[in-house]
Amino acid sequence: MKRQGIRFTGIVQGVGFRPLIAVIARELHLVGFVYNDDAGVYTEVQGKDEAIDFFVEQVQTRKGPLARIDTVTVEDLQLGEETLFVIAPSPAGKQPATFIGADTAPCEACRKELHDPMNRRYHYSFINCTHCGPRYTIVETVPYDRQFTSMKTFPFCPACKAEYENESDRRYHAEPNACPVCGPQYSLYEVVDGQWQSVKSASVNDGTSNNASQDVDEITEGWSSVQIDPLTLGRDYVMTGHIIAFKGVGGYHLVCDATNKEAVQRLRIRKQRPHKPLAVMVDSMETAHQIAHITPEEEALLTSSARPIVLLPQKKEAPVAWQEVAPNNHYIGVMLPYAPVHEVWLPPGAIWVMTSGNHSGEPVIFEDEQAKEKLMNVADYFLVHNRRIVASVDDSVIEVVKGETLPIRRSRGYVPTSFNVRLPQQGHKTVLAMGGDLKNAFAMNRGEAVLMGPHIGDLANEAMNNSLVFTIERYKDLFGLEPQAVVADYHPQYFSSQYGKSYSETHDIPFIQVQHHHAHVAAVMAEYGLQEEPVLGICFDGTGYGLDGTIWGGEFLLCQGATMQRLAHVHGAPLPGGEAAVKEPWRQALWYIRATYGENIPTWLEPWLNHLPLNWQLLDQMMTHGMPMVQASSVGRLFDAVGSLLGLGNVHTFDGQIAMSLEQLAYGERGKIKEFTFDGEILDFKPLVQDIIGHLGDGISKRVLAASFHRTLAYGITETMEYLCSLYNIKQVVLCGGVFQNRRLIEEMMNINHDQVMLLPRQVPPNDGGLALGQLWLAHQRLVHT
Repeated sequence: MKRQGIRFTGIVQGVGFRPLIAVIARELHLVGFVYNDDAGVYTEVQGKDEAIDFFVEQVQTRKGPLARIDTVTVEDLQLGEETLFVIAPSPAGKQPATFIGADTAPCEACRKELHDPMNRRYHYSFINCTHCGPRYTIVETVPYDRQFTSMKTFPFCPACKAEYENESDRRYHAEPNACPVCGPQYSLYEVVDGQWQSVKSASVNDGTSNNASQDVDEITEGWSSVQIDPLTLGRDYVMTGHIIAFKGVGGYHLVCDATNKEAVQRLRIRKQRPHKPLAVMVDSMETAHQIAHITPEEEALLTSSARPIVLLPQKKEAPVAWQEVAPNNHYIGVMLPYAPVHEVWLPPGAIWVMTSGNHSGEPVIFEDEQAKEKLMNVADYFLVHNRRIVASVDDSVIEVVKGETLPIRRSRGYVPTSFNVRLPQQGHKTVLAMGGDLKNAFAMNRGEAVLMGPHIGDLANEAMNNSLVFTIERYKDLFGLEPQAVVADYHPQYFSSQYGKSYSETHDIPFIQVQHHHAHVAAVMAEYGLQEEPVLGICFDGTGYGLDGTIWGGEFLLCQGATMQRLAHVHGAPLPGGEAAVKEPWRQALWYIRATYGENIPTWLEPWLNHLPLNWQLLDQMMTHGMPMVQASSVGRLFDAVGSLLGLGNVHTFDGQIAMSLEQLAYGERGKIKEFTFDGEILDFKPLVQDIIGHLGDGISKRVLAASFHRTLAYGITETMEYLCSLYNIKQVVLCGGVFQNRRLIEEMMNINHDQVMLLPRQVPPNDGGLALGQLWLAHQRLVHT
């Protein structure tokens, strides 16, 4: 006989962990107790040696899908006098402060109940248990108990209360537990004179509900009005061409039928989102296979508990309004139902646009009054539930490249779930990493556990800035964190940097600044635990504040520990008009034309010039007269300029639009390797651009030119990589920065034989959404030496 005290840390509260321990202990005839405390879950077990040895193994094997064990600490104790194993209350005066899991899709047990007509939760939109359901979006503060969630306004009915208190039930202490008798419900509204007015009936004939081909607004002689379930009525409205503002798990979506061209066009006009691709939700994997080509890796992501949007190659023959849903794109963002209500609401074969409920450039709306105010001129109807969303969370986006996952946006289903990185052993201070101003996501840590914030978006206005500040404070409260240092980008004009500096001054803690591209490389180094060995970081993006006063974005960096050395970079090109050239890439394209032909622009370029804004000649004159221009080694800007030259647009309506279009233009074409030069320091692609300009008038397909551009970039990058790795004896290469979201470029590089190991991020995006992880990791490296 022996007795042991065992400490479990990780995501071990609110996930059915204590009941599991009790069940296993009783099966093994062990006595003792288990409780939650401020560090996680603590249990003492007493019994036969072999049973106790088997106990921990069983806990690790049988833990629920939302549970995650980070550490197990075992201590031998003196034998006690118990005769039973019990779930004990938390120690008095100690507030649980463990990690909170992400919101997840219904587990299979809940799905089975959801679709069982004999079950009391049949078609109930809020079914959940300790293995699934909402977490982050409903919790107000710690501990994670019902009284501190937005479920506190829904008192248990006797049946739900019995489940909640039954240690052997999978809903034991499932904080969002509810049923149709006592839980949240959906209602359908329209806005009349600025107020929501309930819609409960539709015009029907012979006492039967409308089918999808009938217009539910139509009232025909001999028809009568009957009460219809809000979800059924809302479904009919979607299927007859209306736009629904739908309140889901982490905020509002705007929903319409993706097979209805006019409905999607109307949504784009009202949402002020003319070109950016729209994601779709389908009812099932069967429907997903009908509209897209899907690999086993992509299917595994689609059906995972996180249910992200996965970018998939389209099947053009599918009945989708492709040009309206994803203009000039060969991919489609697809997600499966990730909340019970989706499974109830979407009809068989549904392909519905489900895009964030906001105007472009604004935060996702999650408060009802704001939804009514902001979306009343966008949505025809509002399908709303009466459970408060405490904090919004946007959908996550992932693509699969050569069988490997590449996050594009890490949010719902993944945050606030922590992951571990190896940090210097001295101190493990809590650091607040601010991220950047584009695709913002901050980060904090507790020890070696990193907590990435949800996707905030571009910090371009006060509403977005306030969203960042609110979410930082929320993380501090939820996880009991008090930053001991702040780290931010070098860029002096970033709101994230300015707020980080202000925060450090207010709280009298160190403020650290990290160069943008160094942070990108460090994010991947942190993920792979590359602390000691030298790494070649290839960081290509749109804009980053360089250490020499220029704009960087095409960098080859030697990184080791906290040090960084710029070994080489892509050629520099000016940004005529500064920030304006970022928004309007025709400006740099015009510079490339002048750099190629001087004053004698060929006649075949006149059609291109005729599509420029009316003020182009003024800028042209200013350039020829030596106007001051900031130099940029940015590959993102290079993509934009080439895209503009190929007629893909002169002005961005969303970040990365023209670069994305250039990748899509190259789809299915092989292309040729064109001229470039490398002198040991500068990788010069100006000859490539000049070659493309020269071919604009001779009838060569623009698709071939786009493919040649990608292929030449891949060979130039790889040759430079091989030279530098050989010169500096480097084996590991990191690819990062927003340009490496480009599937075509990555695949081209992977198809070239080389001796180096190329690493892409897997935990965080290669774009600025992963910046905070690198900032945090570098801050810890520097704090060790201060």
